[in-house]
Amino acid sequence: MIITLLTDFGLADPFVGVMKGVIYGINPEAEIVDLSHEPPAYDVKEAAFLMKCSYRYFPRGTIHVVVVDPGVGSKRRPLLATTDYYYFLAPDNGVLSYLFAADEVRGVIHITATHYFLKPVSATFHGRDIFAPVAAYLSRGIPPTSFGEEIQDWVRLEVPLPRRQANGSLEGEVVRLDRFGNLITSIEERDIAALLGGKSADSLRIKVGEHKIVGLSACFAEGREGQPGAIIGSFGHLEIFVKEGSAAERLGAGRGDRILLELVK
Repeated sequence: MIITLLTDFGLADPFVGVMKGVIYGINPEAEIVDLSHEPPAYDVKEAAFLMKCSYRYFPRGTIHVVVVDPGVGSKRRPLLATTDYYYFLAPDNGVLSYLFAADEVRGVIHITATHYFLKPVSATFHGRDIFAPVAAYLSRGIPPTSFGEEIQDWVRLEVPLPRRQANGSLEGEVVRLDRFGNLITSIEERDIAALLGGKSADSLRIKVGEHKIVGLSACFAEGREGQPGAIIGSFGHLEIFVKEGSAAERLGAGRGDRILLELVK
């Protein structure tokens, strides 16, 4: 059974390694994949987007563990969510909001079966004491219903979705800056296809602040040196890039900034 780990712990401290040690101590046969440990600290929305982009690339039955948890030690609940193909373990802070928005979740359990936890449970490290052991026992075949009772009132964050304007244009926003400075937007390839309505991508005009981009590049290498371009990225979202540079720096743009798509007359 595969268990993925998505945390904001970084790799300088031993937190990730300790979580793995707990999992292996309960299920030595588990396979653990480090999805990412470098989203900005406490950034629940960033972690939610990373999980949204990643989970489908794993085999059925994979257990995805998300520990980006600024509310650790408070009354926020640990959750086990199930879909048709996957399991998700996460704090009840909205980090699974993209899954909830897509109506893919079939059930959510508030994890209360404390006999599956490490003792004592630290007020600052639920990744080690709750999420890691529950993931390990789940990977050994313990059914989800053994960990607690189903709930309906989990936390949902507002997921940024593209909006069609009265004049027919499409408005989205930057949802992430990757390490290359690319601006990843809330607009997906299917949204662009609907806007184009069969027209060529050359008829597309993209506005980022005062900057305008016409058409889509097929690859990063097609971009003009120092100039912004647009591309459909590997996860199916519209990205603004600068060839061998940073679009975030070149355009002075960041998360939450408006992106507008129009058709050239």
